[in-house]
Amino acid sequence: MTKEELIQTIELLERLRNLKHLWVEEPISDPLMVMSLFLMKRHLMGYLTTPTSLAQAAEVPYTTATRRVAQMRNQGLIDLRPRTKSGRSFSVHPSPKLIAKMTSLLMATQSAVAISGTAKVGSRRSRRPAGRDFIGAPPIASNSLGFGNGLEILVVEDPAYSFGKPLRRELNYLMGGQARFHEASIDSLRQKILDNSELPQSRYDVVAVDLPMIAEFAQRGVLAPLDDVAGDSQLNSSDFVSSAWRGTVFAGNQYGIPILINPQLLFYRKDLFADLNIPPPHTTAQLLEAARVLHRPSIGQYGVSWTAARGGPVGQAFIQFLADFGQPVFQLDRSVGGFQTSRLSNKALKPLINTDRGHLAARFMIDLLAVSAPDVLSMGWDGQVDLLREGKVAIAYEWASREAQLNGFAAARELDYLPHPRGAIEGDRQPRSSVAPIGGFAFGIPSNIAPNRLRTAWNAIEWISSPEVIKLLVQHGGHVTPRLSVGSDPDVQQLSPMITAVDQMARRGQIRLWPRPPVSSFSSVVSILGEEIHDMLSGKQSISTTLQRSQERADQLS
Repeated sequence: MTKEELIQTIELLERLRNLKHLWVEEPISDPLMVMSLFLMKRHLMGYLTTPTSLAQAAEVPYTTATRRVAQMRNQGLIDLRPRTKSGRSFSVHPSPKLIAKMTSLLMATQSAVAISGTAKVGSRRSRRPAGRDFIGAPPIASNSLGFGNGLEILVVEDPAYSFGKPLRRELNYLMGGQARFHEASIDSLRQKILDNSELPQSRYDVVAVDLPMIAEFAQRGVLAPLDDVAGDSQLNSSDFVSSAWRGTVFAGNQYGIPILINPQLLFYRKDLFADLNIPPPHTTAQLLEAARVLHRPSIGQYGVSWTAARGGPVGQAFIQFLADFGQPVFQLDRSVGGFQTSRLSNKALKPLINTDRGHLAARFMIDLLAVSAPDVLSMGWDGQVDLLREGKVAIAYEWASREAQLNGFAAARELDYLPHPRGAIEGDRQPRSSVAPIGGFAFGIPSNIAPNRLRTAWNAIEWISSPEVIKLLVQHGGHVTPRLSVGSDPDVQQLSPMITAVDQMARRGQIRLWPRPPVSSFSSVVSILGEEIHDMLSGKQSISTTLQRSQERADQLS
């Protein structure tokens, strides 16, 4: 159930209770139920509740109500949080135990109403009974920020990862303090974190780190290792998408916790494919064939779009296409179904660009140009959303998170999702499955954080990465989750069919880290490719010259 459905079901129960005067002259009160409904509703709405206001809501004499409040506390149904530095004033919050009990009650109520067929609760008729896959509302942080304290968090400025005002307000209420979110664009985030590392003391308590940058920041001492501060943390690493979790480990140490993952997928218009009886593309050859048929510029329909703007977009595009042809951009050891990324260390790794597979990836990019949307060579991270919204493109290589920006558009309802098609190579001895290169962000702690802030920063990361809070983030527009349990939550799956598709890819092991490996020189190699590959696509130099120049420049980095 969504938060709105929970609130509306509470209001239904409150209305039913208010009808009691119609059948009994001296109504019998149930103060525990009344106070539980009152407290749960205010918690979901983000309103503070005091012991006095909770007692006043009980519909019994005040002294009786205060005894019931004490009873709720003794039963572990409520948590108290100090409201002042003196600690003499408290706010009251439902404990995880009460949240679980109330959620079960509200879901059972919604199911009963739906089964009766006489009414709806919330905006949708309930479709299912309560089950273990449902993740409830987030409880308050057990280690609150404390009265008058704040938390400085650097996040990426991206519509898919928007920490907007409603979400910030809710997070502040739950964390019991003032969290301030500072935004940086995708392209400026790395430099902002590096600049911050040069300060005597970090201006941020927590920073969002693009997964491939973990290695660079760990090697340069920009991030603090989390192993010691995490201590006896209850985080269940097996609940995280394995490639995302591995991406936060470098040289045997943990440097971050995945918060939002973002695999790059193939979006395709299943209706256009079906109309022409074209099968979904699972190889690059099939993709080019389909794109040529569906590329009809005369009616404003284009075969394919992808991010080929100069710099990071086209540099990363080459790296990901290279992976489609079965090769990472660095010399990694092979493993089952791919390449090893779990034992990377400070040792420099050789870039692999001017190779046979590099030539195949470059040729594929040139072939794509002939069936691509106009201005593809200036197509940045945000460029494809309008094309997809307007139904002007049949196929798009796009980050999964962007799907959340397509809600409500008719063309978006016809989209389906696949991992990247495989690059076919004659005589390839290694069987390969399609992969979806993983992107996304982890929360880490700057190494120059004030020592007295370290524990607070870790407590915040641990709480934000809980299933309940991750579900909250996804429901505010992320549409991608690093936790398998959240991907299985029926409420989350109803947000978009893409969520189920990504969840299935994760469970099949198709979301992989090795196409964008955590190697310290990754960002520098992307910058080189972003210049050289763009010059190639612009017709300024040949494939051979491009790959040779890229290889020579990348070799000089070590």
